[in-house]
Amino acid sequence: MTHEVIMPALGMAQETGLLLAWHKQPGDAVKIGDVLMEVETDKAAMEVEAQADGFVTELRAKEGEDVPVGAVIAIISASMDKAAGAPTEDAPATPAVTTDKGNVAPQAAPAVAKPAPQIPEKPKDTAPTPEGRVQASPKAKRLAAEQGLDLTRLAKAGHPQPYRAADLDELKSLQASQADGGQFAASQRIFARATVPAAAFDEFCNWLAGQGAVTADLVLATFAAGSFRSATGFQSLAVSVSAPRKPSRIFQDPDRCGLLDLSEDEDGQHSDLIVYNLTASRLTEAELAATHAPTVTIARSQADLTVSLSATRDQLDDTALIAMLDAFAGRLEEPLRQLL
Repeated sequence: MTHEVIMPALGMAQETGLLLAWHKQPGDAVKIGDVLMEVETDKAAMEVEAQADGFVTELRAKEGEDVPVGAVIAIISASMDKAAGAPTEDAPATPAVTTDKGNVAPQAAPAVAKPAPQIPEKPKDTAPTPEGRVQASPKAKRLAAEQGLDLTRLAKAGHPQPYRAADLDELKSLQASQADGGQFAASQRIFARATVPAAAFDEFCNWLAGQGAVTADLVLATFAAGSFRSATGFQSLAVSVSAPRKPSRIFQDPDRCGLLDLSEDEDGQHSDLIVYNLTASRLTEAELAATHAPTVTIARSQADLTVSLSATRDQLDDTALIAMLDAFAGRLEEPLRQLL
């Protein structure tokens, strides 16, 4: 009798499980309740226990493989024969020796270790699927989404799939090197600039300041988010706002909140858009290096505001960049109209 071990469903929406480690090998005895393997879900790594007594006779999945839920990944047999292997008809006969008294006694055949069953190695992909998807554990996908990381960059760089949570450190290093020059060199960077009168924006901010604790940073975060969303169609948008001598602050969907109700996202760990408010500094313009997200800078030049937007081509295309900057400049020029 044999028992098929399948990849269990350890979560409500789990479609696959990442096999982290086998705790038993072919030929090992196993009892119900013994830890058979370790599987990573979208929540954590979990130990999976054997559901039958017997011996492990076959492993059908390799460590590090992302396996669909319900797939057979191992076989447990009740008999040791299948685990250790029985002699075949082609096996050499046991030789005999003659004792001192002339009697013939059989000589034990030398023990020959039978190699463990070979598990066919699943080739690892190094590029996205035709649909642009990559193979990754649910946990890796969730953490990448939370941290604003693009798993396709690992595939394009030739790192083998499927990806696990531990691969995100490599992805962060890769994105940092790309931001420093790497793959996204200056030729891959796009940039645009606009100039608008500052009077209407200043008057609007002064009026809001009299209504409550609303600063220019909040206004810029709101206007930038609305402009970015209209140009790109982003659904969930985190905006980071920085100013000289001030800590960075992250706001979640600021354009969908009332200005007087806007609050900082204390749990924010990444941003989809970066805004630098330089209006209170001595700088009249700044052209910053590419980062992990499109970057807007606002500086003051006499009676005008100079607005710049820079991005890499994987973040924005030319049309989206121009549309966003034009919309943002329009909001600064006529702020009251943007609230209607």
